[in-house]
Amino acid sequence: MQIIHDFITPNPFSRPQRPLENVRGVVMHWTEAPEQNEKQVRDFFNSRKDGYGSAHYVIGQNGICVACIPENEIAYHCGTDRKDPQSGKVYTDLARQYFGTYASEQNSPNNCTLSVELCPIDSTGRFSPATLATAAELVADICTRYRLSVTRILTHHDIVGWKDCPKYWTEHPLAFTRFLVEVIANMRK
Repeated sequence: MQIIHDFITPNPFSRPQRPLENVRGVVMHWTEAPEQNEKQVRDFFNSRKDGYGSAHYVIGQNGICVACIPENEIAYHCGTDRKDPQSGKVYTDLARQYFGTYASEQNSPNNCTLSVELCPIDSTGRFSPATLATAAELVADICTRYRLSVTRILTHHDIVGWKDCPKYWTEHPLAFTRFLVEVIANMRK
């Protein structure tokens, strides 16, 4: 796996340099932009001047991974003030179960999760085999280092309930299950 460390310039909208309090999970995302590569997504995060958004890692269609934010800092990737349509609360029941007070109106799972953005190959949100292979290897490494179970690998949708992110996995949950199987296989290597 090739990881390029190209950290975002500190700024209030994408890299506030606040310490990550602990790591309780990994949140998977999609960039929604099949025309962009990993470097362009990283540069987009770096140029944010309004609205919050970033990720620790971005993986391109070619399988190249860019580290945008150090793992010991928070990224703005799954905070919300919108209510989950199912529970009627900010964040899903699952997020509150896994992250406790980090999933409340006063706090965010951003403070206890690492984030991985995947560049899709098309507008349906499908990912290339290279993207998935790198993601499985990266997430397996994160889970091993932080002693996380694969049950702690969640989608953005799992956290907030209202967002179809990553779109393909939200619409095709078995594809996400296949990804988790690949993560497990990588953890056993």
